[in-house]
Order: sequence, then structure tokens, then C-alpha cells
Amino acid sequence: MTNSIRKIISVLAFLAIIPAIASPVRAATADVTSPAYWQSQAINDLIPFWEKTMDKENGGFFTDVEEDGTVSPSSNKYTRMNSRVVYGFCAAYMLSGDDKYLEYASHGMDFLASYCWDKQNSGWHTNVDKSNEPDSGYKNLFDETYGNLGPVFYYFVTHDKAALSFVKKTHDLMQTKAWDPDYGGYYAMVGNAWEKVTTTKSFNSMIDTFTAYLLYYYMATKDPTILSDLKIASDAVIAHMVDPKTAFVGEKFAQDWTLTEQNLWAGHNLKTGWILTRMYNLTGDKKYLDTADRIAAAQMKYLWDGKYGGWFFRFMADDPKNFEDQKDWWTQEEGNMLMLNMYNKTGKKDYLEKFRKCALFWDKNFLDKKNGECYGELLRSGEPMSRKKADLFKSAYHSMEQCLFSYLYLSLYVNKAEATLYFNPSAEAAGEKMYVNILEDKTVIINSVEIDGKDWKEFNAEEGYITLPIGKKMKVKVVYGVKK
Repeated sequence: MTNSIRKIISVLAFLAIIPAIASPVRAATADVTSPAYWQSQAINDLIPFWEKTMDKENGGFFTDVEEDGTVSPSSNKYTRMNSRVVYGFCAAYMLSGDDKYLEYASHGMDFLASYCWDKQNSGWHTNVDKSNEPDSGYKNLFDETYGNLGPVFYYFVTHDKAALSFVKKTHDLMQTKAWDPDYGGYYAMVGNAWEKVTTTKSFNSMIDTFTAYLLYYYMATKDPTILSDLKIASDAVIAHMVDPKTAFVGEKFAQDWTLTEQNLWAGHNLKTGWILTRMYNLTGDKKYLDTADRIAAAQMKYLWDGKYGGWFFRFMADDPKNFEDQKDWWTQEEGNMLMLNMYNKTGKKDYLEKFRKCALFWDKNFLDKKNGECYGELLRSGEPMSRKKADLFKSAYHSMEQCLFSYLYLSLYVNKAEATLYFNPSAEAAGEKMYVNILEDKTVIINSVEIDGKDWKEFNAEEGYITLPIGKKMKVKVVYGVKK
């Protein structure tokens, strides 16, 4: 063998190992602006991971899960995390119509109803232990609101009135026991029997109420009193939580809304903007859209990563250039949802471009296509900081929510094309209304409906409801479009 041949072989051998020693970042080839990309991600990359977390012996789902799906059965089961897994399986059914996802969702709902609901005082227990014995401590509003998430989405899919009853009872208690009659806003927590234990308020007790259940509660019922509650809470957000000078959204407050913490979260700012665009859709009140626009501009200025794409994690209210440059999975979702909604309302291509760049960063770095699901925290350039897939804060919620709404927003808001979702209602009496539009934008209408494979004409396209026949577990296919 000549020296020249040996050199060529050495070079080829070196080139062959480069992929093994290079950065874990994958090639940016995904078509992230295609609705089908997000639909496929939900069904193929995300939800199969959560099937492995089902506790067949004691009910519910394990929510302490390693990178490969290995569960820890020794830890407590938290209500809000199980509720989020129910949400994930409901979203998977909506996107696919595959009955197996409803079986998982029903399994989770049975667990929530049997063990996580406070049968004495109403509302949700924070957690149950290995024997399904509940805690009896304070009720954090964060747990109460996200306890409602799974049930309200389960109602959306199945029209199950028992599931909705948990949402109604919790909301009624929040309104009467956890709302501050003097200064407005929800207290951060209440006692086990809903007695007053603090006057402090938090981002979680206010804003998460919208995304966890209240917007969906209204869309599923069109109850005008719920819309009124949404407006009152939204006005409190604008008046007290959004800084009029910087458009930064606060985290923790005294009773009189004095800000008590300078450390702010980009994801919470972005989420607030997303919520206010949705309130604009519901009410037509431009103050909501104007505030969302200001929030988006502030976050794009200080918390957008112009080098790699994506959103940074936290920053200081009094010095926004002082920020934590790690990237959390849920922050990216909140940013993507706000960008698509702002693009829908303004037509500014920069919003759509930031969505595209963030989604590419997500695909290359957050999404684990080998083991399923996504990583929770990354370094700025994309390397995982932690490889756990589920814990007290991370579950099936944000990743599946991003897929569901990206599919809908890209189809209807960006491409002005049709989108399809599936439902599985039962109705004991003919003529029951079932609201099936989860989007607040009034330009989104129902184009067609099938029930058990046959065309069904009894629906209100603009109001977004179907008039149901008598039946059990009917397979309903709804095709949405945009009003012309």
C-alpha cells in the first residue's frame, strides 16, 4: 500500500467519525411552517412517550420520568401533572381520531375524579401519595387552575357533563373565595377549605387561569358570565401586571398590586401577550391587541436570541439586558403561539419568521426523536442541561399544546386553508348543542361535519356548534375553514 493511499484512507476514516463527535444539533431540514409537521410531531414523536407512563395498578400516570421513559413509581402523583397528561391525550385524539387516545384520557379522568378531587371541600388536592391518599394542605391556585385543564378538554372532546362539573365547581369557588373584592385579582393560594390565608397575588394565580381552563370553559359553553369573568380578569392584568413603561409582565405582587420581585420570566410575558390576542378575538377591544403588541415588541428586543433562534429564560425587570440565557421548552411554545397570533392580526412577516426560526431550533435541539418527547432545558446553543422528560413542572401539556395550536394556526391563520379535528361525544337527547371550535377568532367557521362517517348538516358554522343526535361515543369529524 503506497503512502498516498494510506493518507487517503486516513482522511476518509476521520471524515467518517465526524458525525459522532460533532454537535448534537441536527440539520435544519424540517418544514416547520407546514401544519402536517406539527400534527405528525404530536402523534409520532410526543404522545407515544406518555403511553409508557400509565399506572395500570393504582391509576393515573407517573410524572417523574427519565429520558428513555423509565418511570419512578415511588414519588407522589400531582393533580396538575396528571391533568396535563389527560390534556395531551385529548389533543392527540383531536388531531388523529384514534380511539386509543381516549382510552388513556378516560383512565386519567377516572383517577382525577376518584382521588384528586377534594370530596369534602371541593377543588383539587395538590397531590396524592403512593396509596392514593391526598394531601390536606393549602390549595395553590396554580394547582386549582391546572386541575381543570384535563377535565375541560375532556369535555370538549366527549361532551361529558361530569367532567365539566369539576370545572364549574372549581371556578365558582375561585370567584367567591379566591378573588380579591377590594383590589381585584386571584389570591396566590387559599386554605384547604378555601379560607383566606394570604392576600398576595402571583402570575400563576392570574394568567394561568386563562390558559389552563377559563378560555376553554367559555369556548365550550359560550356562557356570558364566563366571558364577563374573562374580561374582568383581563382588565386587571392590563391595569396592574403589565408595566406601562416597559410592557414587562410581573410575577409576584402584594395585595395592592405592588410588584415584589424583579426577576421576571420571558415565557410568562409571551404567554400574557398570547392571552391578550385571544381576548381581542373574543371582544374586539383593541386595548388587548395593543398591549399584546407592546409585550411582543419588548420580548423581541431583549429576550430573542438572534444568533441561534429561540427565547431566553428569565430577566431582571430593572435591567432587561441581565438575563439567563438558558432556554426552556415551555418558553419556546409561548413565544411561538404569540408570534403566530400577532402575524394573524398584523400581517407582519417578522412575527412569522421568528416563529419559523424558533420552531427550527425546537426541531433540532428540543425534540428527542430517538426516545420521544422533548428536553426541558437547554444551553443557549442547544445542548441539553437536563435529560429528564417529566417532573413536578414538565408533563405532556406544553409540547402537545404547541402541536395542536400550531397545526390550527398555520392551517387557518397563515395558510387560510382547512383544518380537521375529531370528537367523540355521547348525547342522551336529540338537539344538544356541542361547541367544537377552540379558536376565538370569529373568522374561523365550521365548513363540514361527519358523524360516524356520514355527512351531518345540523351545525351552526359561525357560532361553532353541532346539534347532536342521540347516540353514544359518536365519531365526529369537523372540518374548519376561514370566513371569506
